[in-house]
Amino acid sequence: MEEQRLIDKLADKHEDWIRMAKSFGADSEQSNELVQSMYIRLVKYVDADSERIMYTKDEVNTYYVYVTLRNLYLSNTHSYKSDADLEDSSAFGSKYSMYRDLDLEYEEAHKALFDKIDAVVNEWYWYDKKLWGIHFYDKVSMRGIASDTKISLSSIFNTLKNGKEKVRNQVGKEYKSYCKAKNKKINNNEA
Repeated sequence: MEEQRLIDKLADKHEDWIRMAKSFGADSEQSNELVQSMYIRLVKYVDADSERIMYTKDEVNTYYVYVTLRNLYLSNTHSYKSDADLEDSSAFGSKYSMYRDLDLEYEEAHKALFDKIDAVVNEWYWYDKKLWGIHFYDKVSMRGIASDTKISLSSIFNTLKNGKEKVRNQVGKEYKSYCKAKNKKINNNEA
């Protein structure tokens, strides 16, 4: 009797390999694709030396097959599929452009808000500008500024409080458009 080829030995347990692929989270179609890819890979790399994946002359090393299937599944999961359906890719493209537009709107509103804040702050006296920059841009606490500069904490607090009030009064329009763009972006990301 003629010896059975490796591919035939693997095909004898085809349903087991399908169940194994489904256990990774693949659907039926993906499972079939994974098993077919596994057949190709094993025959290509192991066929000449089939003892590498055989327990005995007739029994296939299921762990070796499991590792091969798992690696194929993970490489497919973490890579972009080049054979994607064109209808799906066009739907993705329109959805992507919508998200890109929302991101652009959000970024423009964000930039406009901070440009306006910078313009307001640049009109102040140098002392107020310096405290504002140290606290909000360099991220130093009021207590940290007070201990480093020997300026009283209450003076720093009042200067920053008055500065915030000036900023709030002068950038209201930009802040509203920023909040609107931010909420649109958040609501679409949740959908």
